[in-house]
Amino acid sequence: MKKLVGLGIVAVALASCVKHTDEQKVVDDVPQANRFEKEVFASNLFEPTELVVLPNDKILFTQRRGGIKQYDLKTSEFTDYDSIPVFHELEDGLMGIGADPNFQQNRWLYLYYSVYGERPVQALSRFTYTSSGLKNEKVLLEVDVQREECCHTGGSIEFGGDGLLYLSTGDDTNPFNSDGFAPIDDRAGRAAWDARRSSSNTNDLRGKILRIKPEANGTYSIPPGNLFEDDDPLTRPEIYVMGCRNPYRIAVDSKRGWLFWGDVGADAQKADELRGPRGHDEFNVALEAGYFGWPLFVGDNKAYRDYSFKTKKSGSSFDPKAPINNSPNNTGIEKLPPAMPAKIFYPYANSPEFPQVGNGGRNAMAGPVYYADEYDSQDKYPDFFNGRVFFYDWIRGFIYSLDLDDQGNPIDWYPFMPDTKFNNLMDMTFGPDGQLYAIEYGTGWFTRNEDARLLRIKYSGGNRPPVLEASLSQTNGKAPLEVAFDASGSLDYDGDKLTFIWKIDDEKIKEDKFTYTFDKEGIYYPELIVRDQKGNKARKQFVVEVGNKAPEVSLTINGSQTFFWKGRKVVYDVQVSDAEDGSLGSGIEPTDVDFDIQHFQSLDKAEVLGHQKPVSGGLTLINSLDCKGCHKIDGSSIGPSYTQVSDTYKNDAGALNYLSYKIINGGGGVWGENMMSAHPELSLEDANSIVNYILSLTHVNEYPLSGEYIISKSTGQYLFSASYKDKGKKPLSPVSRTSGIMLKSNVIEASEFDFSENVGVRVDESTDVYYVKDIFDGSSFGFNDLDLTDIGVVKLKLRSLKKDVEVKLTNNKTGAVLGSVTLKKSNGIKCCSEIEIEAEGKTDINLSFHNSEVETELIQIETLQFIPKKQ
Repeated sequence: MKKLVGLGIVAVALASCVKHTDEQKVVDDVPQANRFEKEVFASNLFEPTELVVLPNDKILFTQRRGGIKQYDLKTSEFTDYDSIPVFHELEDGLMGIGADPNFQQNRWLYLYYSVYGERPVQALSRFTYTSSGLKNEKVLLEVDVQREECCHTGGSIEFGGDGLLYLSTGDDTNPFNSDGFAPIDDRAGRAAWDARRSSSNTNDLRGKILRIKPEANGTYSIPPGNLFEDDDPLTRPEIYVMGCRNPYRIAVDSKRGWLFWGDVGADAQKADELRGPRGHDEFNVALEAGYFGWPLFVGDNKAYRDYSFKTKKSGSSFDPKAPINNSPNNTGIEKLPPAMPAKIFYPYANSPEFPQVGNGGRNAMAGPVYYADEYDSQDKYPDFFNGRVFFYDWIRGFIYSLDLDDQGNPIDWYPFMPDTKFNNLMDMTFGPDGQLYAIEYGTGWFTRNEDARLLRIKYSGGNRPPVLEASLSQTNGKAPLEVAFDASGSLDYDGDKLTFIWKIDDEKIKEDKFTYTFDKEGIYYPELIVRDQKGNKARKQFVVEVGNKAPEVSLTINGSQTFFWKGRKVVYDVQVSDAEDGSLGSGIEPTDVDFDIQHFQSLDKAEVLGHQKPVSGGLTLINSLDCKGCHKIDGSSIGPSYTQVSDTYKNDAGALNYLSYKIINGGGGVWGENMMSAHPELSLEDANSIVNYILSLTHVNEYPLSGEYIISKSTGQYLFSASYKDKGKKPLSPVSRTSGIMLKSNVIEASEFDFSENVGVRVDESTDVYYVKDIFDGSSFGFNDLDLTDIGVVKLKLRSLKKDVEVKLTNNKTGAVLGSVTLKKSNGIKCCSEIEIEAEGKTDINLSFHNSEVETELIQIETLQFIPKKQ
């Protein structure tokens, strides 16, 4: 069967070189990365969610707010195909689309969406595709949800090779008042904070992956092999997989029948002995129906504890072999099936089990399994991908092609296009031509994004198109503006000779490098076309604005540009100049410059759609609450806009406290007759975060542009930033420039190294502390771009000193020794050892370990502290 719908990502790259003729298809076991090309069909999309490639050369994709877009591969026409009314507050909306396996005969499409109106339900409906839009809706299935609280909708549709329909659903549970751990709040009135009522409820369709057989009359039947029987009143027979949190994108192996999904995990960055493990994302494989643990377990069945939100006390850890759901919100059976572990799982930090995934924000996604014999096309992907599944992360941007053993465990990982940037890949699927199609959500949340795109990742087995690499020395400035054009970095992987044509207004310039002077003010659109000898071409357009030179913003601080420590005195200075506007004090006022010093416990903000390291950002919380129903950032609504509030309270020293309690307690009478609802469940810290975001919309410099700042924190990050937008010159755009310096804590985890040789990383499950282990003679690890100005000592926090060891700290670029120390096990060192160093400026540092007399592990290290010289 040809697979028309799929979710996921394709994979693989990095390969050996081979000899071939221009017309010869490459059959290497591992295709070369440069045989894959990212082709953009459309951009500036508005929250795309899922796509399908139809056998009539049409691509359809859904947008969360109800739109359905169509792209014609033959004519390159991009149109608004249709739309349906949906409830799109919180995370709800039009989430999924799938094509019937017999689409060519019946023209059936399936949508999963949030029904508009008072009834809080999600609908799985079948429609008939016509040239003028969707017709003849048949509602197959409804999923009851709540709409008072955010989050997690799931919503991916996938067909298996046997024609069965799979649908993912989220746990429909607010995650923000559980400290990043299991949301199992069973207090009265708190059902929306208890995922046991959904994910671990055998009588509920949320937090599941459902499997049904659509029937011709618009109903469905239950196939054999689902988790529960038809006649049990405490179970739902549609359930194939339960115990999911937010299975956002799924895939089915059309030959083996295996189900794949990525599950977006909870936010806790560290384990807690009273609550349970830190948050992990998961890549799951179901060879058969089963229970996958949420909210009682995560990862490889790491168990949460039965925590009482009322008494703040913990009971015993849940048992993955015999899990019990005794929540008062549970309407199903209490004794659940044994929990199945994830095949891949990883936290925000480095993963000892799966180091390939790196660290940072996370949002695991599952992609399709490829079989070449399902596609009849010369341009299809090579046989290398046969039977491999694609696994990717929406935030981290990696894509892997995984080979699995007969139990679904990954045994071989290959990166796919590792040097290509993807802007939050939302969905991927193979089209009938055996090529990979994808949509990118873009970098902004809940909005239209210029970098939200519909694209194809094209595989070229024969002659490849040229790679266009071009730059302009400057793209704005006063007239006359001299610009150096350089496309000499363009290349052709097949060795073809390249020709260049630059088009600037009516001129054509056939050079790869040249200088051009724009004499008149205005906006210009230079375009470059690069062709190879076989007629393949690449094209790119640029924008040059003449008449307004960009401002210059300079921010300087004294001392180390990398580290801070509590009590550090930072002397800073901001200078701004602009060719048209003047300079500070002479045409540019200090109030025209945005300058701020901010402390972040983490720079990333939590988002429920794709979780980054959580900080409870104000905008995140606004999107998770009911605020958007009454307020807009700018513009009229039932309540005042956030900009109005910011303008009103910008000079009020008590605004933070007053507005925070207003959000928690509710009230009215200030902006009109409408009452603002109370949010008693919101912590004061989170309310403060919301207010700080609102007040930031009207910027008032808290700090002078030059002065001293005393560091008061010992952890997290400090950002010093200055920006200026010039006044512009119509029709030319105003130009902004920003200068920023980020300082991080002088205590860094050893396990966060940037490079290493012959070391391992391990986590202490009891404390959730990561450390570097398996350090032998000749082992090393290090860090890039550290400014050691003012640093006199590097202190190592040891977990264990097993043998005598010499530790050398060197400049990794020059090899120069910055300092060393010999640690003697007989000295009884249990904690920390110091290396005195002599260094200035920014460099890469490397720590190496030496004892040639033993072959066993020498030492284990938890952290490095960079201690300043006495001043």
